[in-house]
Order: sequence, then C-alpha cells, then structure tokens
Amino acid sequence: MQRVENGLRSRQNSTEEYAMGSPVKDTAVLPPAQRVPPMPVLTSMKDDPDRLAGAAAQEQSRLSAWGATFVCSNACIGAGVLAFPNVFANGGLITTFVLMFLIASLEYLSLDLLVKESQILGVKTYQQVVQKLYGSGLSVFFSCIIFSYMFGALSAYLIIIGDVLTDVASRHIGEDSVYASYSFAVIVWGGALLLPLSLKRNFSDLQFVSFISISSLGYLLVAVCIRSLQGMADKGWHVLEGVNYFPRDFSSLMNAVPVIGFAFVCHLQICEIARELNPYSSFCGGGCCGSGGRPSARERSDSVAGANETTGLLGGAVVINADGKSIRRVRQTMSGVMAGALCVCGVFYGTIGSVAYLSSPQKWVKISDLLQGYGVTDSLMEVGRVALVMNISCSFPINLGPARSALVDIFHRFVPKERVNDGVVSAVTTILIVSGAITVALSVRSLGVVFKIIGGTVGALLIFLLPGLMITSRPRGVPRGRGKRSKLEMAGGVGLLFFGAALFVCTVVSYFT
Repeated sequence: MQRVENGLRSRQNSTEEYAMGSPVKDTAVLPPAQRVPPMPVLTSMKDDPDRLAGAAAQEQSRLSAWGATFVCSNACIGAGVLAFPNVFANGGLITTFVLMFLIASLEYLSLDLLVKESQILGVKTYQQVVQKLYGSGLSVFFSCIIFSYMFGALSAYLIIIGDVLTDVASRHIGEDSVYASYSFAVIVWGGALLLPLSLKRNFSDLQFVSFISISSLGYLLVAVCIRSLQGMADKGWHVLEGVNYFPRDFSSLMNAVPVIGFAFVCHLQICEIARELNPYSSFCGGGCCGSGGRPSARERSDSVAGANETTGLLGGAVVINADGKSIRRVRQTMSGVMAGALCVCGVFYGTIGSVAYLSSPQKWVKISDLLQGYGVTDSLMEVGRVALVMNISCSFPINLGPARSALVDIFHRFVPKERVNDGVVSAVTTILIVSGAITVALSVRSLGVVFKIIGGTVGALLIFLLPGLMITSRPRGVPRGRGKRSKLEMAGGVGLLFFGAALFVCTVVSYFT
C-alpha cells in the first residue's frame, strides 16, 4: 500500500512481517526455518561506562611523560657514574664539559630519529626498525650484537653488586661468614630481586622502580658533594690548584671519550618507551594536549570509538596511539622526555665527576672507580655504596629488556610466533639471561678492558654509525619523498657518522697498539 504525505510518496508496511513500519522484516513472526539473525546495530557507545573505564585503565597502564623520563634516565645512568672523576682527570675540566654537551646533542639527534622511524614503521624495537629498513638478514646480525652488548652490561652490573655487597657485609658480619661471600651476594641478589623485576615485560611496570633508582643516585651525589667540599676546605679552598683544563695527551683523551660516548645511551630502549607512552600524558599535567586542555576519559575513549565500532565486529584490536594526532603527540612528548633524561644524566655525571675531581685532582688520575677513592670505613660513603647497588638493581631490568627482545627475535627466526606462547617464551628467555649473567659474574671478576673495547666498537656502530647512516642515506625500497631530511638533520647525520667512525678507529688503535 502506498500513500502520499507532504508531496512525497511513501510505502506503508502494514503486514505482520514488518515491525512498526520498519523496512526490515520482523523475523519473530516468521516460521523458525525462515528466521535470520538480526544484523548488528552500530551504536556510538559514548555513554558506555564499561568502555570509559576500559579507556581509563588502558591509559593508566601506559607510561606517563614523567615516568618515561625516569625510565630513560634509568637506562642512561648507572655504574658509569663511578668513572667520571677519572674522566675529568683524563679529559680535562673544560674539554670534558664540552664533549658532554656535544655528544649529548648528537645522541639526542639519533634518539629522535629512532623514535620517528619506529612510529612511522609501527614497530617497537631497534632491531625491528633495522629489519623494516634494511631487511631481515641485517636485523638478525644487529639482534646478535644488541644481545651481546646488553648481556655484557648485565654481567658487569652483577660483578659490581657482588663486590659492593661483599665489602659491606665483610665489615659488619665478618669476612669468614658465608653471608659475606661474593658468590652468596651474586646468587641471592640476582635470584631473589633481579629475576622477579626482570620478568616484568613492560616499562610502564617499572616507572616507580626507575624513580627509586634516580632517588638512590641522588643520595650518592649528595654524599660525594659533602666529602668533596670537606676536601676543598682542608686545602684552603684552592680548588683550581693542580687542575687540568685540557687532556694531557692522546692516550688520556681516549680514556675519557668512550666513557662519555656511552654515558647518555638509552637507544636500545627508546623505541619501546615511545611505543608505551600515553599520548595524552604531559609534563604540565593539565595542558599541552592539542587544544590546550587535558582530555577527559570520555574524550580519550572517543578517539578510538570509530575503531571500536567498525573493527570490533571483525575482531580488530584497538591501539590507543593509532591515529595521526596521537603519533604527533607522542613525538612531541618524547622530545621533552629525551631532553629531560639527557639533562638529568648530565647533572649527575657532571656534578659527581667535577666536584670529586676538584677536591683531589691528582688522586683520580689512576683511580677509575669513584668508590675506591674513599675508605671502606667511611659510613657516609658506605651508604652511598648501598645506594649505588639499588640504582644498578633498578637499572638491571631496564637494560635486560633489549637483550630479551633481541634473543626472542632470533628465536622467532626459527620458530614462528603462532606456534609458541609469547608469555612463556619471554619468561624462559628472562630466566636464561639472568642465569647466564650470574654465571659470568661468578666466573669472571674483571671485565673492564673487554667492555671498553666492546663499547668503543660495537657501541659506536649501534649508537652513532647506524643512526647516522639512516639519516644520510635512503634505504632501498623507501620512496624519495618519505622522510626527507632537512639540511640541519643531514649535518647531524654526518656528525654522527664522523664521531662514530672516529670513536671506533681510536678505540681500536688505543687498545691494540
């Protein structure tokens, strides 16, 4: 039946097969054999409390801007701070500060590059960036290098922990006690504390741990300043007496440059930190997001509403920073995260190294370990030793992450991801890495020269040469229009290549001739 209303012809569905004049048949009145399940109706879900709560929980489980800064700082700073009085003694007061600024600037450029490439390519690790740009063969090679580099660092951490805890326990318990033995300290500390922390798979779970790490190092900074000021007072505040402003010779310079070069390194973690960063987080709490106001839980959930409504029917997963605006926010926030982390590290390195050096310039020429410059009966510095152990322990799981992801990537070259449980593989890999680091720490007590060589060669390749190559060259298969570099970026890329090559060559010449 048809009728005309307001000049428009319409069709009135008057049969019982139609419900309330709807063009869709009411299948409830049809025989059972002819009934068809109704089509899903897309709703806005803007007032769905479960969805709002889910969006809020998803945001809380991600890294905040300050949390990312602490994680970055924790990845950069650690046991290397012990060598900075010796760095100032070898490199000279002025030269060391200049090199710190220049190297930190170069490393900021390479960090920014890795964040941009990982966001564009949709990956979360350094080796996955390499795979997308240069192929799987080179990716496996770099995974092996990354694992070796980080595993060596983890073993060194355990050696330092064992040495410090043994000295402290020997003073208070007695050298003959089993609890004061080096092996007891390494095994118990590694198994009871480091392994549980290392089983955490996300950096967002280690935000508070990273804050504890930086706070612990803050105590060491205060303790060193107190002892250094006392030393300056004892010599009548003649702080510049005997101070070298520039390196004495090439050998002295080469003892300083590798340590500075790897004092600001968090390149192997930066892609995953950017991936986990909450795009709506900011340093100022209330603003800095888009139009200037911090979005509510409903506004944050609305950014993924379209994906929920359309891809949810197909089983698609929702990624909070999948849209272009969120990616842009992540890059902007990561710029502040990286700058803040580098500044935090610069303050710790520069303050501890310079004040200790100024108090006793000659003492640090041959002493490469800060704690060895103070007596074992110094209670203030003994607490500083314990604080350092806490700092290294909190840094351990941050630095284990890249080693684990590299080893898992190598494993998946032989066993497809679909055939194994990702959580089980991660847990087993973590246990193997921690057990291996404990074994190395129990077998080898001195790795200083080896790590300097690895740092000046493998580290130069990972931190300077490859990022410089990414900037100055266009990988095969990448369109010319994509990722076009400015003149300033190209100059920075050339600087990375030059410094990385110089560091590599000078390290080889210095240690093998």
